[in-house]
Amino acid sequence: MKLQQVKGTATGTILVTWVTNTPISSIITYYPSANPSAAQDNIDVKLVTAHRALISGLLPNTAYTMVVKGRDKVGNEAVASAQTFSTASDTRPPSIANLKVEPVILGVGEEATAQLVVSWDTDELSTSQVAYGEGSGGSLGSKTQQDSNRTFNHLVVISNLQPSKVYHLKALSMDEASNEATSVDRVVITPKETKSALNLVVSNLSQAFGFLGGIAGN
Repeated sequence: MKLQQVKGTATGTILVTWVTNTPISSIITYYPSANPSAAQDNIDVKLVTAHRALISGLLPNTAYTMVVKGRDKVGNEAVASAQTFSTASDTRPPSIANLKVEPVILGVGEEATAQLVVSWDTDELSTSQVAYGEGSGGSLGSKTQQDSNRTFNHLVVISNLQPSKVYHLKALSMDEASNEATSVDRVVITPKETKSALNLVVSNLSQAFGFLGGIAGN
């Protein structure tokens, strides 16, 4: 039997391979050695002699116990001796995908403000935060408060921005092992503010009749 750590995965993953002298199913029972009640099974009912199984979702830097067994076509069971192994420390940051930015205008006239609704996905549970700044490049001088509730699907709203302004931003996500991922830099322009209802009415009358131009400018 061989156990191999699989690198570059979102959670701890091992590849288990073994050979039997007769075709049997592949059953692996595994659990943290300190917590047998958390046992899980990886089952493949195909009857083979060359067995291969990927076990994922393992905790980092944790000792595990594993028992491999299988049954032949008439139900005879073969059980191997228990094996122990330890997973590696988590040094891989989350992978950020599907970054989207939706500009929104709130209010009208001089009271209008803009906000950016930022969403993205990660391939492991992680926090949510956005760094942002004015312009299309340079430093990101501001950050939203970090949402420490770890999730796969992230949503952050940046409020109180100026209308008709260029901003750039990056999404930030940190996993339980404090590995932080940073997205690509995204540039966005906030929407232009709209006129108040009164100014719109006056402006329309001015265009229609041509004698309220002075009022429309007030």
